[in-house]
Amino acid sequence: MTELVYISWGGTGRAATLRSALAEASAADKGLLYLAILDDSTFSDIDETTLALAADELAWLLDAQVELTKSQVGVDDVPVRVLVRAGDVADEAAEVVKTVGETELLIGAPVPLAGHGSVNDLIEHLRSRVSVPVRLVEPNDDEVAGVS
Repeated sequence: MTELVYISWGGTGRAATLRSALAEASAADKGLLYLAILDDSTFSDIDETTLALAADELAWLLDAQVELTKSQVGVDDVPVRVLVRAGDVADEAAEVVKTVGETELLIGAPVPLAGHGSVNDLIEHLRSRVSVPVRLVEPNDDEVAGVS
């Protein structure tokens, strides 16, 4: 089954955007690969042992978040894989997208802009590194307002 790649780093991807990404995957009859990156700008000064521990803990937390969110959205049948990587966001995204093949890269909002002037600059930077469409996933307006 083909997968959409949902990418999160440095505080991106709040629960509402994950719900949107899962709904998109379900509507497209695709799986979802949740790529979480312990980015260099935040984690580069952490030793390897601590970084590996952080990655393991993050994977556990995201697995739990995914299961809860799938239940909330009512898409228990959508296959989801969680993959935690460490490094440069664009490098890691490009490497993972190569292994997935035909896909789309979904960026969970809000987006940290370290090193980029705007969200559009960041999206263009990622587009220059991957050979697939890159799109920002915004939370559903009703969910942000507290209406479900």
